[in-house]
Amino acid sequence: MGGRLDAEQILRSGSDAGSSGGYLRGKRLTDYFEGSERPAFVLSNETKGIKHERGGETAVVTPGEDYQAVAAVTNERVLLVVGGNDERGGRNREVSLPYTEIRSIETKTGVFKSRLTITARTSDTYHFVLSGREALDEVEAYVERAIAYWVAVDRRLEKARDHLSTIESTIEAGDPRAAADAYRRTQELLDQASEVAEAFESGTRAMERRIDQLETRLTLTEIRGHRLRGRQLAETATDARGEDDYEAALDAYTTAKSQYERAVDLAAASQNRDAEKLRSELTDVSKAVEEIRTEPLLRAMNACAEAIQADEPAPERWRTAIDVCHDVHGILHRDDRFDGDPAALRFQIEWLVQNCLNAHERAAEQAVRAGEEYREQGDDEAGRNAFERAREHLRRARDLAREFRSGVPARYETALETVYQAA
Repeated sequence: MGGRLDAEQILRSGSDAGSSGGYLRGKRLTDYFEGSERPAFVLSNETKGIKHERGGETAVVTPGEDYQAVAAVTNERVLLVVGGNDERGGRNREVSLPYTEIRSIETKTGVFKSRLTITARTSDTYHFVLSGREALDEVEAYVERAIAYWVAVDRRLEKARDHLSTIESTIEAGDPRAAADAYRRTQELLDQASEVAEAFESGTRAMERRIDQLETRLTLTEIRGHRLRGRQLAETATDARGEDDYEAALDAYTTAKSQYERAVDLAAASQNRDAEKLRSELTDVSKAVEEIRTEPLLRAMNACAEAIQADEPAPERWRTAIDVCHDVHGILHRDDRFDGDPAALRFQIEWLVQNCLNAHERAAEQAVRAGEEYREQGDDEAGRNAFERAREHLRRARDLAREFRSGVPARYETALETVYQAA
């Protein structure tokens, strides 16, 4: 006769059908279920089978002798199976209608027969008729609720896919920063979809699988985005480093390190195959961060060493060392991320200034002696040039003394006057 079957008993025992003499040919109904799919309701009929309407055409698929037609309303779909259909050589015929593809459900209960009608979004309509009076209100309510939840999840996932496509496009274009809002919105949509899935039957693995697939895709794009941004920032840092812009270099390297750390964490959590490569790249950037923190002080020390190693009075080397140390002092004073003591470097600058003043004085004395010798030899032009060099050294010494308030500027003014008189 058919009618309503015990869905829980079917799920526990699988005893709804054997290889013969049951509802389906060669299969149990449970063999059609996928993963965590569970039936909420199972209906059957002996002879009516399934009536299928498409456009103006109608077809009826009936079960073979000794078999029946079954309608299984599960947490994932409505499954219609006709057992041992003679038109198919006795094989079972099935129609799977996921809830996202169902437009509506209608049930009708009569005295002698009852009917379940499912209309798909393709406008195909399927009628499943049961003998006798069967109350199908619960079935209809369950399907309507399932449609609402599945469609709610599906719509959020569809929007999430659109945002993911935006993210992937921006990454391909080399501008991962432009994807920030799309990242946020995608995660919000996936979180909302998870909440809806959890509210339906305490969640269903089919819903969760769909969400997990997009979560995995989002994670992969996040890893790619963080990695690309890390590389871009590392390149920016390298350029700034080459121009001795240490603060900009450290900022960029530090941010690059943060990007790589995020990529490594995501890769480790998702067991991504690029995790080791990412760790290696993170190590390189971390090393660069440590190097750049000491680099300004090392540059100052090297400039001082070059000035000290000069064989002849080399005021230009001392002046270079002063300028370098002065710039580095400013960096250390502004930014405590860099190694070095600004107070100690300030004393070093004063020492450099004094040595530079001394070098200018010695160079001026040498130029004066050279000018006198040239004049004695009758080479007045060479003499004038030598005296001019002496005056230039004294002018620079005077200006340096004024700039750093070191030494006595008036002393160099007096020396300048003496050289003018001597010339």
